[in-house]
Amino acid sequence: MRLSNSLLVHPGLAILFATSSLAHSPSQVLLPKPTGKYHVGLSIAELIDSSRTQPFLQDIEPIKLMISVFYPVSHEHHTSPVPYMPPETALIEDNYLSSDIYGLASPNGTFEKVALQLVDGEHLTSKDSCEEEQEYPLIIFMPGEGTTRLFYSQIASTIASKGYTVVTIDAPYDVDVVQYTDGSFAFFNFTLWNSTDQETALAIANLAVETRMGDVSFVLDSLSNKTFAQSLIPNLPSSGLNTTHTAMFGHSLGGVTAYSILEVEDRILGGLNMDGSLVGPGVFGSPNGTSKPFMLMGHAGHNLTSDDPFPVSSWAIAWSELTGWKRDIEVADTGHYDFSDYPIVFEKLGITPTNQTILDKVLIGSMKGERALETVTTYVGAFLDFVIRGKSSDLLDGPVKEFPEVTFNY
Repeated sequence: MRLSNSLLVHPGLAILFATSSLAHSPSQVLLPKPTGKYHVGLSIAELIDSSRTQPFLQDIEPIKLMISVFYPVSHEHHTSPVPYMPPETALIEDNYLSSDIYGLASPNGTFEKVALQLVDGEHLTSKDSCEEEQEYPLIIFMPGEGTTRLFYSQIASTIASKGYTVVTIDAPYDVDVVQYTDGSFAFFNFTLWNSTDQETALAIANLAVETRMGDVSFVLDSLSNKTFAQSLIPNLPSSGLNTTHTAMFGHSLGGVTAYSILEVEDRILGGLNMDGSLVGPGVFGSPNGTSKPFMLMGHAGHNLTSDDPFPVSSWAIAWSELTGWKRDIEVADTGHYDFSDYPIVFEKLGITPTNQTILDKVLIGSMKGERALETVTTYVGAFLDFVIRGKSSDLLDGPVKEFPEVTFNY
């Protein structure tokens, strides 16, 4: 693994390091190659925002973020295995998902086997991965509460292969684990998040969404620095990365952030919420809605009339405040985590649960892993094409025969 020199990006410090390829081994488990027009490269960086302090710690500490940047690469280059996650993080996930909480058969070494099929960024030059300095629009992604951004890397790389630069952002202390460049960790704050008091839980969720919104804006500010952006993306044109014409999608609390940020961040033109029960700014307490395009994507049974966690139908409240283009789709045979990499990773590892009790614990449905990946990335891609490129699609107008699992609730 290579560590570069530090780069100062006002108002924080950005540290870049590149992923390294895995050695080939018989036990290696390769996830599918991204299916779009392009191969995909990956850079990983740590960002420190010294202008804000971490709200989920008693000690004063600046907010430290880890991001993954997936960018399109010419098919002239060969793909190679790239670790799905660092070995230390993989071991933590092994223990977590094989615990009594979930009961999956994932002994030590399970997730360390998993690899993405990407192009090694160390072998790219400025013209190798971007024909005629073509600009690839920037897309922001945030994960669900309690789930590392790394469990969405297959989805992110698939979207990147469609011609987008996709940046996934971890939110320390409300995802399960964040591993920093120096080997230290930030773990999920169970003390805060396990509150049984409804008012306290809602206040924590609001704070988490507000913090994530600040994280997104800080990442956009950082990527506006040409030197920093070019250190992450070797194929970037001399003009740098366009951070003023972006879109955002997210899962669960990440999807909530994609909604709440729309009216406070002019650089984000539209948002997509994958199965997140909407809380936070813009929903409860101070509804402001948006005229920007917004899409709700729910698991089986999760729609405008069934989303009532507090117990108010937050999707219905948000829906009434959406004054522009909007869609609500529901995907049959899915659970909450079918909008992550869980289905495809578990399927490739051969640990896909079949016992209904375990399925319910892991929150995935009966849809096969590759089909879940195809469905999610196809509809996310169609939405992004509409928002960023103005491209219409029958997929967004109603049911299509290619995806009978998808129904429209609008």
